[in-house]
Amino acid sequence: MRLSLILFFLFLPLETICFAEQPSASQIERTQEIIQEEEILRDKLKTGEKVFIKKIIVKGVTLLDEDEIKKIILPFQKHWLNKEEIQQILDAIGQAYKQKGYTQALLKISFQIKKNCLKIDVEEK
Repeated sequence: MRLSLILFFLFLPLETICFAEQPSASQIERTQEIIQEEEILRDKLKTGEKVFIKKIIVKGVTLLDEDEIKKIILPFQKHWLNKEEIQQILDAIGQAYKQKGYTQALLKISFQIKKNCLKIDVEEK
């Protein structure tokens, strides 16, 4: 049985094996546009300008209830936020973990802004 499987894969034509495709020129260009847009938004935040945040997505949270996260983020959604207000959201998430008995030293919380969407990534260690 093993020998037949090995022989099968040995004589399988190379073009039937799928490899990851290289991104097209348009995909590379679009990726660069998105990166530039994010840099512009981050620069606005650095200068104290506010950015309209239509939606907030929090990923990586497994130790807190979804309702706890919603209580933190809903007051900020669909508002103009500056860097300090975004930091308040991140701090509130960290505080929620602390109230549950988890230390903030075991957390890494980061964010990205893309197309008026604040994406918060929580890494629980």
